[in-house]
Parts: sequence; structure tokens; C-alpha cells
Amino acid sequence: MTITKELNGNTLTIFVEGWLDTLTAPQFRQEVQDLQGAEKVILDFEGVDYISSAGLRETVALYREAVKDGGSFELRRVNGKVMDVFTLTGFDKKLNISAD
Repeated sequence: MTITKELNGNTLTIFVEGWLDTLTAPQFRQEVQDLQGAEKVILDFEGVDYISSAGLRETVALYREAVKDGGSFELRRVNGKVMDVFTLTGFDKKLNISAD
């Protein structure tokens, strides 16, 4: 898994590539825990091919951290297979998710 962060003003965009699963979730958590004071966090999943329950847990933890002090969170460019997981678990109703 590869994670790249880009801070533009008050917006932090986090680009993720690869699998977000039990093996990579700890790396994901470690690399995204510092939100660098961003008011808006965008998680770009264009390169994510697979997400497990561990990946879901870390994504929701990031969402909670991003919005706890009035910030906002978006999950963008989610492919069909990964979106199916969010839909089956009901997280598609809680998180702001888009396919583009």
C-alpha cells in the first residue's frame, strides 16, 4: 500500500493505493493520524482495489477524527468493488462517498 498526502490551505487530501486490509491497516493508521490541522479531509480511494473490515475500521476512525471538531470528510473516487463493501455495511449512509 502507498499513501501520499497533499495539504492545500486547510484541505488535506490523502491518496491511497493498493489493498487496505489487516496487514496494511496499521500502516494506514500511522500515516494518516496527523491531519496537519486540516479543516477538510479528502480520502482519495482511486487506487484502492480491496478493503477489509480492518480497513473499514480505520477509514471510520479517520472520519471521526476529521469531523470531531467541526471539520469535514469526503471519500472520493471509490471503485465499484470497494463501494459494495461500504454499501453492504451501511457506511455509505454515514460517510460522504463519491465515485468521482
